[in-house]
Amino acid sequence: MSKRIIKKIFQDHWEGFVELYGYKIRKVVFKEVEKMLNCGLLSNGYLEFECVACGEKKKVGFRCKSRFCTS
Repeated sequence: MSKRIIKKIFQDHWEGFVELYGYKIRKVVFKEVEKMLNCGLLSNGYLEFECVACGEKKKVGFRCKSRFCTS
């Protein structure tokens, strides 16, 4: 199973789940899920790597280290 599948499930269904069960969800769970959903976004910071041979550059977003995150 791809690591991205779990994130995709949360992206697709978290909002609806919160609408139904938000009153039962602890604050720490909200915090961890939100960190996971924003994991790897370049707007949250990144490192840029450059190949010395060809000059190609690649940006890699910082990871969130959330308990829910599989990255």
